[in-house]
Amino acid sequence: MKHSIRNKIALLLFLTTLIMSVVLIFLSNRISKNLIDNLYKERSDDISKTTAAVVDADTVVALRDAVLEIYNNSKDLVSSEDWGSPEFEAYVGQYGNIYDLPEYKSLLKQLKSIQNANHINCIYIYYVDLDRSNYVYLIDADNEEPCPIGCIDSYEWGADQARALKEHPEDGIPAYITKTEEYGWLVSNMMPIINEQNEVVAYACTDISMDTIIDAQNHTTLTLIGLVLICLIIVYVISSQIVNRSIIVPIVKLSGTAKDYWKENSNTVRNDFSELDINSNDEIGVLADSMKKMESDINDYFVTLNETKEELSTARRESDEMKKLANRDALTGIRNKTAYDAEIKNLEWDFENGTISSYGIAMVDLNYLKRINDTYGHDKGNVAIKKICRIVCEVFDHSPVFRIGGDEFAIILKKSDLENIDSLISEFRAIIEKESSDESLEHWERVSAAIGFAIYDPIRDQSVENVFKRADSNMYKDKEAQKAARD
Repeated sequence: MKHSIRNKIALLLFLTTLIMSVVLIFLSNRISKNLIDNLYKERSDDISKTTAAVVDADTVVALRDAVLEIYNNSKDLVSSEDWGSPEFEAYVGQYGNIYDLPEYKSLLKQLKSIQNANHINCIYIYYVDLDRSNYVYLIDADNEEPCPIGCIDSYEWGADQARALKEHPEDGIPAYITKTEEYGWLVSNMMPIINEQNEVVAYACTDISMDTIIDAQNHTTLTLIGLVLICLIIVYVISSQIVNRSIIVPIVKLSGTAKDYWKENSNTVRNDFSELDINSNDEIGVLADSMKKMESDINDYFVTLNETKEELSTARRESDEMKKLANRDALTGIRNKTAYDAEIKNLEWDFENGTISSYGIAMVDLNYLKRINDTYGHDKGNVAIKKICRIVCEVFDHSPVFRIGGDEFAIILKKSDLENIDSLISEFRAIIEKESSDESLEHWERVSAAIGFAIYDPIRDQSVENVFKRADSNMYKDKEAQKAARD
């Protein structure tokens, strides 16, 4: 080779500039983001501290006690997750008279004044119910959509922070930044309001939207990227003029031919590389000669590869479809008896190898299916089967559910469903009782079912089959008990 390709590195300038620009943009973006985050956190903390210092603690106590009297006597506490629901509106409606209290009006005026002075939208005061893990809104001065008095939020921080707040309520929660679909970028905090007895009576909180500054930062970053691209284009144009003949043109020819070859090649023999006019005395010339020599073999490999690929694709689709049909119940869409048998084998293997230490099986049997089929038709019986299936899946949503017979369902209980089996059974029976007694439903929609379960007992159970039989037996006992109650 007369000229090594290593000497044709004009494009190195382009790549070096690109890498340096990317690094600089990344570093500047990170530095500016950290600065902005810290500034907003400091501002949020300062506003909340000012609010906590300005408001009269005794006035806050009076408002807090009025709110907590209703809160503590409420039968059902409805959180903000149910905002807009009839239950939520009924719950917050209990606090209607508090809006007329002079303490509320005085505090609202103060919070509004602080908001306007600092050009922010949301300052509010919380009472933190550590025993129930709830925030309780005492007053919200949000200019757009304030949370009503008594509105409940659940904790948004981790267990360590909650524990720290419980041990040191006077520290509050320093500013932290969140990103949600509803509120966007938001910096929030909690600062304690302390009375003369040095007791924390509530928390002053501030939410500051960071969407505008984040958008501005992103716009600046995009502008920098645009300027860098312009510089890179100029560098590339200049450098490409130097190496165009010796490197770019041969590479374009080779890459273009290779792209068209792989795109259009069929069983027909091609000579695209052999027809290329590349005579450079460097690595590119060596590569072109090698590609010309390999062209015929590549054609053969390509044809064989396409045929094999098509055969594998067809076989995979057929296999996936057969597997799906073999393991899914056609009526309900859940897994069937075949899938149940396979799951039992996996369960036995996991138990024997110590992957799990305990498990259980629950059995559900739909009542009166034959009566529904005989009276209203099998299509209505299918409606009842699908409905009881939906109820089972909703109640036992952390466990696999299988339809193992016409009106029988099996649930393999693990983890949380196993730990909470008694409450889940009660929940299931409550739903069934409600559905079966709902006269607004059609007869076939008033589903009734028996349920029984068994948990692995190392003394009585030699296999999963023993657990299954005990669960099935308990289910039939429940069915007999229901029958006796009806009689």
